[in-house]
Order: sequence, then structure tokens, then C-alpha cells
Amino acid sequence: MKTLLASLVVLMGLNGVAAAQYPPPPALYHEMVPVRPGPRYVWQPGHWQWNDYHYVWVRGRYLMVEPRHVHRQWVHGHWEYGRWVHGHWR
Repeated sequence: MKTLLASLVVLMGLNGVAAAQYPPPPALYHEMVPVRPGPRYVWQPGHWQWNDYHYVWVRGRYLMVEPRHVHRQWVHGHWEYGRWVHGHWR
């Protein structure tokens, strides 16, 4: 039991170190969204991306997508738990 508890404490400490190594991203830029090129395109907004030294801005762009099922919903790219999740169908 003590070994398990010690392992958990070490893992929690490592998680804190891993989470602390990246500063929070800067505020988002306000981008002008161009006219949609067609009905099958979805705007993926710009986002900050960590490049091992600092954040760089990745401009927004249109993605051509087709839902796999009628009842799916597009989820825009977003930050989740300190990582960028690209846009996807859910």
C-alpha cells in the first residue's frame, strides 16, 4: 500500500512538472473570416501552437469536410487540457 501511495505521489508530481513546462497561450487574434468557398467547407479558426520554444500563430483556414452520418456535429478546434484539438466531426 505504501508503494502504491508513493508511486501516486511521484506521478502526480511529474504531471505537475509536465503541465508547468508550457506557459499559457497568448490571447487569440481576431481574424477576418473570408467568404466560404462552398457549402462543404467549414471555417477552422486560427490558434496558437507551441513549437518547443514559444507559441506561433497558425492562421485560420477553410476545411472541406463531409459528415459521416447525418446526425454528426462539427466541433471546432479548441484547447483542451493544455493541448490543441483539431476540428473534427462528433
